[in-house]
Formats: sequence, structure tokens, C-alpha cells
Amino acid sequence: MTKTFKRETEKELFRESDPFDAKTFPRPEEHSLVFVRHGEPTFPEPGKFYLGKTDWGLSDKGKRQAQFIADWGKGFSWQGCFCSPLRRTRETAEIICRGTNLSPSRKSELTELDLGEWDGRKKTEIAMAYPEQLREREKDLFNFRHPGGESFAELEARAVPFLVSLLKKGGKWLVVSHAGVLRVLIHALFDVPFPLTFRYDPGYGQIRVFCRTDNLLFIKGFNELMTRLEELE
Repeated sequence: MTKTFKRETEKELFRESDPFDAKTFPRPEEHSLVFVRHGEPTFPEPGKFYLGKTDWGLSDKGKRQAQFIADWGKGFSWQGCFCSPLRRTRETAEIICRGTNLSPSRKSELTELDLGEWDGRKKTEIAMAYPEQLREREKDLFNFRHPGGESFAELEARAVPFLVSLLKKGGKWLVVSHAGVLRVLIHALFDVPFPLTFRYDPGYGQIRVFCRTDNLLFIKGFNELMTRLEELE
């Protein structure tokens, strides 16, 4: 079987589970990688920001989101937990692991996209200061290198090999990381056109469950995302 991807209508897209009801989260299979997006960060002021390596911690809401994942995670036996070294992911992973025998291990490969000069700044500010670069970004989002930072292609090259290695090991793994890391993983595994990977972003404090049954790899809740594990060599 080859990788499959079909364009879904908006009504067919997976509906996000309630972030404060762990009972709505899908159960991991025997061999699973549970990708956790960190809880909501503490933003310095209202508005939308480019947030990459800027190191803000969790808001009170973000801490509650992490605790709901912790409550859900107590019901399973985990092989280990890895997290990005950034504060918002460390704090999320530490809260999740308190109720288990796990201690989160930091992996630089799981750090969010380096947005360079744009990092931690409002999107409205960047739109005014970098109009030409934003147009370039829209033309080729995957390969656009953010000024002083990196591209999603470079993020994929550093993050995906580590995540694939966990998928091949077997057992249940927790990974606490960022939306950008999830996007490049979905792009690499399932050949989803990169701009469309944003459809599969989890909200803050949400999860995506990658499951392996024999050599078949899929994400629970997304029937169109499926591949054979040997294709990841």
C-alpha cells in the first residue's frame, strides 16, 4: 500500500476534542507515539504572534490543559517521554509526568521552528516591516527561510528522523513539542502538501495519536492519513 491523502471538505475534517475533557482523547494502541502540543503560553499582550524559539512559559490555562493530559495519561504504560527544551514544552511535560514514573528527556530536535528576526513579534508588525518576505513565504512556505532563522524544510530535516526512530521502536511514547514539528512530521510521513498540514494542527494542550499496527502507520481520527512503515526508510 502506498501513502494516501485525499482532500477533505471542511465538514469532513476531524473535530477537535474538548481540551478540558480527557475522556474525549483517543486511546493509544499498543505501539503508539502520542504527540502533545504544549499548553497555552503566557503572551505578553493580546494579539497574534510569531512564536518559535521565544521562551515564554505556560499560562494558568496552559497548566490546566497539561493537567488534563496528565489525568488521561495515567491510564497507560509508557516507554518514555521526550520534550522540546523550550520552557512551555518543559512545563507541559513535567506536569504530565508527575503522575507517572517518567521523567521527561529534553531533545533539541523537537524545538520549534526558529523564526529569527520575526520570533516573538506580532504578526501585524511583521506584515508592515517585511511585506516582500511575506509574499515570498506565501509562494513557498516549506522552503522559505525566515530572516535570521530557518525554514520548515530545515526543521523537517532535524526533527523527523528522531520521531520516526520512536515510531519504529514500538511501545507507547509521549512527545511534547510544537505545532511546527507536527506539521513537518505529517508532511514527511503522509505526503500531505505542506500548506495543508495546518489543517491537522492540534490546539494548545491537545494530542495527535500516531499508531502502528504491523507495518501500517496512521493517525487516529484522520482516516485519510495512512502509510506503510517501510516507506519511511
